Amino acid sequence: MDGAFLLDLRLADPRVTELQALGMPAVVVGHPSEAGSLASVWSDDGAAVRETIEYLAALGHRRVARVAGLPELVHTALRDRAFAASCDGLGLNGHVTAHTDCTGEEGARATRRLLSSPDRPTAIVYDNGITAVAGLSVAQEMRLDVPRDLSIVAWDDSPLSQVVRPPLTALSRDISTYGAHAAQRLLALIDGGQASAFEDRAACLTVRGSTGPPPARAPEPA
Repeated sequence: MDGAFLLDLRLADPRVTELQALGMPAVVVGHPSEAGSLASVWSDDGAAVRETIEYLAALGHRRVARVAGLPELVHTALRDRAFAASCDGLGLNGHVTAHTDCTGEEGARATRRLLSSPDRPTAIVYDNGITAVAGLSVAQEMRLDVPRDLSIVAWDDSPLSQVVRPPLTALSRDISTYGAHAAQRLLALIDGGQASAFEDRAACLTVRGSTGPPPARAPEPA
């Protein structure tokens, strides 16, 4: 195929400049703010983060943490800002973000640090399913009950998130349709047509057994 997809978009990504200079048909799967003149397919990660934090706050959580991906990735940076703004707006002053490489090993390490803190969170939002499942394993290793002692939310609703016990509350979207939108735009460019930015539906929250109210005696952060 005489074209290219640009995935895992980074802040000030040099690949965008290179593809623009080459004039090659290309589609960015990521936010248009960093796509330059290239066509992009994206969804509003900020809206999904806000929905999640509002849900956890409604359950009564006041100390919420996030195990995130690499900070130089555009979607991570957007989620970082939305998470901090949502928590601040709801008065959740004990929020913290731990950046990882999105592997199970790093997800487990970050979770262990968070849960060993004197002001450990009562809920953790993970940037992918692998780190969330690793976090669930760490919580169980530390004799914490999910969701009685800790609520867990995973981004990307993978089959793995659904078969663990308890099954994980997750941010879900139709990945196949998302990819199809990108492919359609790339094919249009290859055929000499035009393609503009396309905003797909934001991921929506699917509630399962890994979330619930916080422990009754959880102290408020200072």
